[in-house]
Amino acid sequence: MKKIILQLLFSILLITTGFSQQKKTNSIDDQIFKQLEIAEEHIGNDSDSALIYIKKAKTLALKSKTPMTSIRTLETEGNYYGFVKSNYDKATELFLEAIRQCEINKLNYSKDIYHSLGVLFHVTDNYEKAKVYYDKVYELATKEKDTTLIVRSLVNLGSINSSQKNYAKAEKLFKESLQFPSSNPIKRATYANLGNLKIREKKFKEALVFINEAVKIDPNAFVNDPIDVSFLLDAKKEAKDFSGLDTLMPKCVALSKTKMDLRDKTILLKSVGDIYKAIGDYKNATIFKDEYIQAYDSLKVLQRDEVVYEMETKFQTQKKEEEITKQQKEKNKLRLFFIIACFTIALLSFLVYQFFKQRNRLKKQTQLLETAVDEKNILLKETHHRVKNSFQIVSSLLYLQSENMKDKEAALAVKEAQNRVKSMVLIHQKLYSKDQLIGIETKEYIEDLVNDIIENQTDTIPNLSTNVTVESAVFSIDSITPLGLIINELITNCIKHAFPSTVEKPKIELEFKKQGEIYILKVSDNGIGFTNEISENSFGIKLINALAKKLKGKISFENNNGTHFVMEILKFEQMN
Repeated sequence: MKKIILQLLFSILLITTGFSQQKKTNSIDDQIFKQLEIAEEHIGNDSDSALIYIKKAKTLALKSKTPMTSIRTLETEGNYYGFVKSNYDKATELFLEAIRQCEINKLNYSKDIYHSLGVLFHVTDNYEKAKVYYDKVYELATKEKDTTLIVRSLVNLGSINSSQKNYAKAEKLFKESLQFPSSNPIKRATYANLGNLKIREKKFKEALVFINEAVKIDPNAFVNDPIDVSFLLDAKKEAKDFSGLDTLMPKCVALSKTKMDLRDKTILLKSVGDIYKAIGDYKNATIFKDEYIQAYDSLKVLQRDEVVYEMETKFQTQKKEEEITKQQKEKNKLRLFFIIACFTIALLSFLVYQFFKQRNRLKKQTQLLETAVDEKNILLKETHHRVKNSFQIVSSLLYLQSENMKDKEAALAVKEAQNRVKSMVLIHQKLYSKDQLIGIETKEYIEDLVNDIIENQTDTIPNLSTNVTVESAVFSIDSITPLGLIINELITNCIKHAFPSTVEKPKIELEFKKQGEIYILKVSDNGIGFTNEISENSFGIKLINALAKKLKGKISFENNNGTHFVMEILKFEQMN
């Protein structure tokens, strides 16, 4: 996905950047823009060589009297740090400084930099924040009839809606963008994106139609793009169309060994591993699965969008502080005049002195408290990070153990243990990656947990559908952990026992909501149900009963066109 977004950012450079808005008034400016054009091409290819040309442009910009040269240099350097080095802190700082200079010089170029800032939030999966910037850019571009920016905004908004499962709206936005003139790389990226959207809708034959359109536009560029190739592999796997893999797979394997963005690498490795698994080559499937896990863990270490929030807040705060400082200077002038004009101001000055002295004392105390809170948060984040890593190691060991077991029942038992560990890994992952360190948001956690279980256990039930309805609340770790383990046991049990091949449209439903002073958890399926009484001696039932006691839960099972589980949770710690 990042590659597609960056194609929109760089492929029509001469039209969308300052080259079209700034008249080249002298040879120095010509040289600066030429260096930046070359740098942007290297950024589009994830190449560190871009920094060489950026440094040359910065040196020349010191001699230029044209404000746009400095702004364009800041923007290009921000693109380099954000999209090549994944240094979102540095990138955001550069973008905001470029916007500041646009405002100081009253230049109509802020919308292009706002688009770059939106892309920065987009590639860190902060879709809502990215939407704000894209909508802002689209409104300005439409008003100014800037066709290129309109296309970029439509495709990026389509990409976000596709990721958020707003498929109809996403398809409308993609197709609307195709009505405008654009370059071949953007058209290819748009068709590939449409193909990915159809994969998400599980319309795999339609997906292949769109992806083949992307291939026709530029076959060589397509096969060397890790994201586009991943879409093609995913569509072929799901459509069970394995034609052409004898020539395609060696190219994909070779591409996975090249230097590329870490996010793109994880997507490609997963798709290659999945296609090998689909054709029965389990040796290569395991190799690429391991490489994917390693790359994914490395990506999560780098991918921290909190720094983007902090820099944006710092920018806005600094502007307000400058305004306050200006106002304070005016007040001081009036105060000085008042002291000279009136003898009684002496008493007022004394009171003002006492006031400021007391305020400084309170300020120092506040700073000490803020420092203590920051240190506590850092320690908590580090603790959750270490716990998550420890659980992840256990999960990986269990995965390796299960892969090497010949006894299917033993391997299945180890796999179930791995899933239980994963439910706890997810808790600490969310605590580590979010600002809120004392609780877990139930809606996000339960939806992610169910999706993870389904994705990892439903190879034999390809048409399984789920319906998850969760009321939003923030639970403590002590409350969310047993709840997550219970949900894991119930969903896993449905997948294992509820759906023989005779069930045509298998479906699992989960509902979690507050009813009065308690919470109700319901998990049901439309499977074959249970023929005998549920055995209280099974490990899964024992585990559910034990975990339910921690929540003072009252549980019940009902056999009615499938199995229906209900638990009333009487004891829980809900965070404000």
